[in-house]
Amino acid sequence: MSDPSLPRGFRLLLWSALLCFPVLTATLAITTFLGFWNSLFLAFLLELLPVLAVVQIPLVGAGSVPRIPAYVGSGLVILSLGLLGLGLGSGVVGASAMGFDLIGLSQLATWTVVLTVAAMALVGVFHLLGRLLGVRESRLLLELLPRTRGEKLHFTGLSLCAGFGEEMAYRGYAIAVLAPIVGNVWGAAVLSSCVFGLLHAYQGALGVVRTGLLGLILAASFILAGSLWPAIIAHTAVDLIGGLVLGERMLGSLEEEEPASEADVRTTEEE
Repeated sequence: MSDPSLPRGFRLLLWSALLCFPVLTATLAITTFLGFWNSLFLAFLLELLPVLAVVQIPLVGAGSVPRIPAYVGSGLVILSLGLLGLGLGSGVVGASAMGFDLIGLSQLATWTVVLTVAAMALVGVFHLLGRLLGVRESRLLLELLPRTRGEKLHFTGLSLCAGFGEEMAYRGYAIAVLAPIVGNVWGAAVLSSCVFGLLHAYQGALGVVRTGLLGLILAASFILAGSLWPAIIAHTAVDLIGGLVLGERMLGSLEEEEPASEADVRTTEEE
C-alpha cells in the first residue's frame, strides 16, 4: 500500500480512503438498520473498492497485463461480491427486494433485448464522441482484450461472473439497501451507478462516464421491471459483444494504425 511507484496524489487518496472506511462503516452501523456486517460490506462497495480501482491504474498501466490470470482473479472477486451481496442482503431486505425472483419469459426477453440494444447504442454514441473529441480507448483496456482462443474462453467466464456479480452487488444489493437510507430509490440508483463507473477507471475518463451511464440504464430496468435477471443477462451479453466482437475490431484497427505510424516515421527520417 505504500508502494513508492504510486504517485503522491494516489497515495493520499488511498490513505484517505483507508482512514474513512472504518468511520463510514461505524456511521452506517449506528445510524441505519443494516447492522455491522452489511455496513462493512456497503462501505466497501461504495467507498473503498472504487478507490482501490482508481489507485491501481498507475501500477498496471505501464506494462503488459497477464490476461488469463487477470480474468480469473477478477471473475472470482466479482462473483464473490455478488454472492456476499445476495447472502447479506437477504437478511435485511430479502431476495425479492433485490430482484432475485423469476419473472415471465416474455417479460424477461423483452427487457433483455431492450437493455442490450440500449447499451450497445450507448457504446456507439461514446465511440463517435471519442472520435469527435480525439480521445482513444485507454491503452490498458485494449491490453485487457482477449486475443487467443484460451483467452477468449476465460473472458467468457469473466463475463458470466461480471453479469451476475456486478449486477447483484451494485444493482440488486446496493440499491435495495441504499433506498431506505437515502429516501429515494432513484437517488440510490444514481449513487450506485456513479460508484460503478469509478470501478472501471482503467477504461479512462470517457469509459468511466460511459460505464456509469450504462449502470444507470441497468438500474432503471431493475427498478421498473422489478427483477434483476434482465440486467444480469444483458450485462453478460454486452460484455461478450464488447470483448469478443468489438474487441477484435479495435485490435485490428490498432494493428493497422501502428505499422502506418512506423512507416510515417521512416518516411520523415528519409526526408
